[in-house]
Amino acid sequence: MAPGPAAAPASAGAAPHRPLQTAFTDARVDPADANLVFSRMRAAGATAVSMYVLWSDIAPPGSAKPAGFDPSNPADPRYSWTDLDARVRAAVANGLSPILNVSRAPTWAEGGSAETQFTEGAVRPNAQEFGAFMTALATRYSGHFGGLPRVRLWQAWVEPNLSFHLFPAYDTPYSQPVTASSHPVSPDLYAGLLTAFSAAVHRVHADNVVIAGSLAPFGRYGPQDHGVPPLPFMRQLLCLTARDRPLAGCSRRSQFDVWGQDPYTGGGPQHRASVPGNVSIGNLGEVRRTLAAAVRAGRVQSHGSPRFWVMEFGWNTRPPFAQGVPLALHARWVSEALYRMWLDGVSLVTWFQLRDDQSYVTGANFQAGLYFHCARGPACDRPKPSLTAFRFPFVAFRNGARVLVWGRTPTSRPGRARIEQRRGARWLALGTLGADRFGIFTAQLRARGGGAVRAVFGGARSLAFSLTRPPDRVVNPPL
Repeated sequence: MAPGPAAAPASAGAAPHRPLQTAFTDARVDPADANLVFSRMRAAGATAVSMYVLWSDIAPPGSAKPAGFDPSNPADPRYSWTDLDARVRAAVANGLSPILNVSRAPTWAEGGSAETQFTEGAVRPNAQEFGAFMTALATRYSGHFGGLPRVRLWQAWVEPNLSFHLFPAYDTPYSQPVTASSHPVSPDLYAGLLTAFSAAVHRVHADNVVIAGSLAPFGRYGPQDHGVPPLPFMRQLLCLTARDRPLAGCSRRSQFDVWGQDPYTGGGPQHRASVPGNVSIGNLGEVRRTLAAAVRAGRVQSHGSPRFWVMEFGWNTRPPFAQGVPLALHARWVSEALYRMWLDGVSLVTWFQLRDDQSYVTGANFQAGLYFHCARGPACDRPKPSLTAFRFPFVAFRNGARVLVWGRTPTSRPGRARIEQRRGARWLALGTLGADRFGIFTAQLRARGGGAVRAVFGGARSLAFSLTRPPDRVVNPPL
């Protein structure tokens, strides 16, 4: 991937008033640590937590559907709900809205055998059985079952454009390389799953929110990697041409309320993917335009105007990952990434994950946490500078004699934010800005020199943001 040209700073008021909510995934959270970890997520400003729900872990195992099993009944004794019930209760108790992110079919609900060991639970999942499971799941968390909390946010599958999440991706056998004549089949497989998912979830509560897409950023990593780049996958699902025109002969209407994208990036916050059809932060505007084209063409059935969310994102840090982003630069990138995503219409960003993996010493590439991992448990985890940037994002870009500033107050509270610029050992006031009802503030202010700029809100200070723009660099995204 190569960086694209540096974008000029947007002017104040370039985007309408809208929220920028944040969330985390619950990947690798030990149940014993859930309350502490979830409370830290909330303290970091998050309002939601994305929970990975494996259908195959909850449904009865085996190659044949058990006799007498009622998959639509959440009280069927063959279901195993204990772990998920505890996670949902802990999230809600700590002020987080659960996003239940459902994928991976039990063997008896798959439509054939896999050609690769990496596709367990992903081979042509049966849409009817998926709908029955979602009826049980949405009923269980309807707010009227067994004293369990209400869940309103539902994500249909994980990165379905990758073959190890939804198989097959193409009509080409897995043992053969994908060529120009290969035709994607996973978008049509996903269309059936999404229809069943949406119908079940909305049947339980019409105002439940369905999140579709959540596509991986890169379709293929080599000639024999079977994955569909996210933009072609999105267009085929939504019956659009490569130019975002209505596709003749395709009248499918997909039902969802949010479109999700995972824009992992091999560079900084303005970095674009080098392969057409892939999506990094710099390509999010293309996704937004394709979504808008699908809505105009009547290809989306939604409760209101579909929202645009980022369902997974992060950068590894150095330390602990040798190829990660240095800590100070990481903190700057976090603030700027949130700003760039907000400019492109994203209203919720999900960070993967709160704390680093314990296995970084073996080279595992999941060190994008906002806390360093402590071997004795999360109670002794140390925060990284980027934790402050995530909770109180703030950016400042020189624009001639003025400086464009943008930020979001901690926990998105409205109020007054004071903007200050460093001159020597002192901080000089540039002005005071009103944060809107979403906690967003932005303006162009007259600079007082070339020192770094920060925001102060109540007793909280953002990190200082240098007016000197660092060069882009190539990094390994946490994939």
